[in-house]
Amino acid sequence: MSELKFSDLVETAAPADKTALRVTVLGGGSFGTAMANTAVRNGCDTIIWIRDGEAAADINATHINKRYLPDFQLEAGLHATSNLEDAVCGRDIIFVAIPSHSFRSVLEQIKPFITSQAVVSLTKGIEAKTFSFMSDIIREVLPEVPYGVLSGPNLAKEIIAGQPAGTVIASQSELVRYAVQQALHSALFRVFSSDDVHGVELGGALKNIYAVAMGMAAA
Repeated sequence: MSELKFSDLVETAAPADKTALRVTVLGGGSFGTAMANTAVRNGCDTIIWIRDGEAAADINATHINKRYLPDFQLEAGLHATSNLEDAVCGRDIIFVAIPSHSFRSVLEQIKPFITSQAVVSLTKGIEAKTFSFMSDIIREVLPEVPYGVLSGPNLAKEIIAGQPAGTVIASQSELVRYAVQQALHSALFRVFSSDDVHGVELGGALKNIYAVAMGMAAA
């Protein structure tokens, strides 16, 4: 695995040529679907991986995620698959939108197919048994992969409806931050950059706890 290969692909992805980026989103929940749809809108070649083959086929036929976002029409260019190897091989950025309890097992499944891809977590939370952040799990399972985390005060339905929203891509790699901005940043979905990986993860993991505590205090 080589950072140089990843830098080569990113350098070819000038703002006017976002089709150079081949994006995969692992996870067919509401937020993963919203991010995949956003990448398509930005001109990326985008695949969304869903465990259920029937659900993937239905998305390809109807362009609707009937389970999680039944009221929204997805971009026609979004392709769904239940084949993990097809979803990962030959791609540039792998966004992982898998619940925290399954995050590690999915990374272990994709490990044989990783070459020069960057892996970016969309998952908020901490692994229950180890208290590890998602970035820690990426480093443990895929130690040579350029990685990052994406988190923000985002609601999938607002994003997919085209309402203004913002998020943060955090990574120690400037190339990863740049590539994710090229894949997702737009006039309505602003992607800000940070190198504080654990800070961004903590914000995403603790926000609901703080919200509940503030609500109780206000009451």
